[in-house]
Amino acid sequence: MYRSSVYYFGALLLLAIPAFWPTYFFPPKYEADWHVHLHGLAMFAWVVLMIVQASLIRARRPALHRRLGKGSYVLVPLMVLSTVLLAGYRLRQRIELDSLYFLYVQLFLMALLATGWILAMAHRREPQLHMRYMVCVALTLVDPILARILFFYGGVDFPPTQVVTFGVVDAILIALALHDRAHHPAIGVYPRMLVVFVIAELPTFFLYKLPAWHAFAEAYAALPLP
Repeated sequence: MYRSSVYYFGALLLLAIPAFWPTYFFPPKYEADWHVHLHGLAMFAWVVLMIVQASLIRARRPALHRRLGKGSYVLVPLMVLSTVLLAGYRLRQRIELDSLYFLYVQLFLMALLATGWILAMAHRREPQLHMRYMVCVALTLVDPILARILFFYGGVDFPPTQVVTFGVVDAILIALALHDRAHHPAIGVYPRMLVVFVIAELPTFFLYKLPAWHAFAEAYAALPLP
């Protein structure tokens, strides 16, 4: 199953084209700000790296896989930094209900991606654990892509978009956990990560309405970020 992960990662990249077509690839007004392009390039590079790494494992070239994997020590911090900077840039433009909502979605998904990557690298010498954590990292990309497709082509707005996207991600984690339970019962990565994902997802539906979150957003916007 994991030797076929290159196809799933490739599907994410292909789906990103229609997802970001109306706002980034072919928007009514071209986005000139560097925050957006830095974030977009970092995320694109990450998806490409995942595809290449999965291809190398499929081709039985673990040595090259490990060498290229060292690039993630630069790329992941760059993704986190670009997300932090982009969020601050957006908040300086306006702080409204939708921006408060997406601020949390943006930050928690990047936190999950970073957490999954840290765990994957901590277990880089244990392939059975490493590859499962990397799958969890890939799952953090489902919402940004699928939510945009639902919105632009299905007219589904927030928060129902996240009901669907989180449901898809959690269903995948449940299916993977059940598969492991049947074939690899000693490995508990997916059940643990499912709990982490669900705990992180739940505040999406109420946090943006709280005055404390609004105050946090105002303080965030006031930070002297470039």
